[in-house]
Amino acid sequence: MLVKKTMKKENNKKIVVIYFEDDWKKKVPLNDATATRESFENWHERGLDCGIEFFRASIGWYNEKKNVFEKSWAYRDKKWQKIEKPIKPDLIFDKIAGKKDYELFDWKMTVGKKTKIFNHPLFRALCDNKLNQYILFKEFMPSSFLINNHLELNDVLKKIKSLRVVIKPFYGSGGFGIFIGTKNDALKQKIEFPVLVQEFIKSEKGIPGFSQKKMIADLRLVFINHKLIYALSRIAKKGSLFTNFHQGATAILVPKNKIPKSVNKIVQKIIDKLSLFKKNNYSLDFIFKNNGGPVLIEMNTTPGLDLLGIVGNKKIKKEYFEEFISILK
Repeated sequence: MLVKKTMKKENNKKIVVIYFEDDWKKKVPLNDATATRESFENWHERGLDCGIEFFRASIGWYNEKKNVFEKSWAYRDKKWQKIEKPIKPDLIFDKIAGKKDYELFDWKMTVGKKTKIFNHPLFRALCDNKLNQYILFKEFMPSSFLINNHLELNDVLKKIKSLRVVIKPFYGSGGFGIFIGTKNDALKQKIEFPVLVQEFIKSEKGIPGFSQKKMIADLRLVFINHKLIYALSRIAKKGSLFTNFHQGATAILVPKNKIPKSVNKIVQKIIDKLSLFKKNNYSLDFIFKNNGGPVLIEMNTTPGLDLLGIVGNKKIKKEYFEEFISILK
């Protein structure tokens, strides 16, 4: 008779997903982000099947002297549980918002001497900032300008040829804090400087060779360790210029063989630029000019698991998870 071998719990590898806020008083974590929570629930269950225990913890629960998290969340037996015993991590998965990169950089580097942090703090500090992204990948992106005050904004708007402009904070996701509109309206905005001001790219035909009709849609490519795991297209809701899921966009899976070759050429150049970092997780967002030419819009070093849960099939979810846990080796 075959007996299924199970790894002793004390020998299990432990991965702790860290975040900034303290949510201990809540009934469940991520209570306002259902899709993300369900994706992590799936990871917690997958992990147990291969001898890996997943936990979630605020950085405030970390004991630096002992290198443990004094308490944490864990999804076990189909429910979230509060774990009130120390957890010593084998890997820390950093899901803290990018705006905290510099504030927490020294802390992350110190912790990283004891336990591997993924993504590496240097990778996140380099690539989270949208200004840094433009410095790194300028040749693939819309013309952009660093603006420190309204006087500079007024001068730059005269140089930008497009009728509309895009104003972005250096950090953020989900389309929050971004302005897309006319130059006159841009001057009326209440802006927290410094910001990045970009030319507006007309993109009304979706992805060449994939989109079935004219639409405002982007192409997101998601990588782990520079390996493309999956691609998706986010389609703006009617009347919107935003392709962000949190701005009402919908998402569909894009087969890898439908990714335009022009994008693959750019991707390889980006990977070459980032090749010093062997282990990483990031996404690249592209739109396409009406003539079909690709334009890199931004990079994200904490791509959400919500869209993976919504559009990913079993094969993709399995590949994503397996590539991620390879970081433990």
